[in-house]
Amino acid sequence: MILLTIIGFLGAICFAFCALPQVIKAIKTKSTDDISLLYIILSIFGNIFSAIYIFGTNYLSGCWQYPQYFNYGIALTLIIILMIIKSKYDKYNDEQKRKENKTV
Repeated sequence: MILLTIIGFLGAICFAFCALPQVIKAIKTKSTDDISLLYIILSIFGNIFSAIYIFGTNYLSGCWQYPQYFNYGIALTLIIILMIIKSKYDKYNDEQKRKENKTV
């Protein structure tokens, strides 16, 4: 059982942090033009609904899957950060484009 828990945590870590490279890249480049808002919204709702399902089934069965809680918590946090970054950079880039159009 300990081995399965370790494997579960390894999988959860991989899934939880898969958005991290995108967050880092967006911060470094200050660009999120290629990130779909629909992707972000679907990811948020997918993580929320899946977490509710896991919590509910775990509560009913009495079997607690801690790696899943870690996965959904971290993944949801990173996706929300990505949404905030996208909102900030898209607004900034739109303002820059308007300024450029006024000067032309």
